[in-house]
Amino acid sequence: MKEFDCADVVPGCGASFRAPTAEELLLHGRVHAEHGHGKVAADMPAVDVAVGRAIRDVA
Repeated sequence: MKEFDCADVVPGCGASFRAPTAEELLLHGRVHAEHGHGKVAADMPAVDVAVGRAIRDVA
């Protein structure tokens, strides 16, 4: 299982996501960045990098 806490990228954000794969978390991160932080398609490569760096393995 993988986990991503948005606060690791955007201090103060309380969103947290879990998924079986990093690819699924990247998708969750993109949707959250768009709807929660107003990011647009042009921002997504940077979002992918930031989320990718913040993903960690959990039991």
